[in-house]
Amino acid sequence: MVTIYKIENTKIKPNDDYISAELRGLSTDTKPTEVNGKQIDNGSIFIEINTGKIFFYDLENKQWNEA
Repeated sequence: MVTIYKIENTKIKPNDDYISAELRGLSTDTKPTEVNGKQIDNGSIFIEINTGKIFFYDLENKQWNEA
């Protein structure tokens, strides 16, 4: 289960809302690309609580990359 630790509204393009998020979950959880119907913003963070791995979201390629 993914837990939303922190979210903030951001605007990187006119009329498009994005969420800057810090998310936590297990390595087996699907890392989301949306939160509450809004696109996750570039640089958002996902921490795997069982492995300690940290991932950053790449908005351009729509993928999570390990730090």
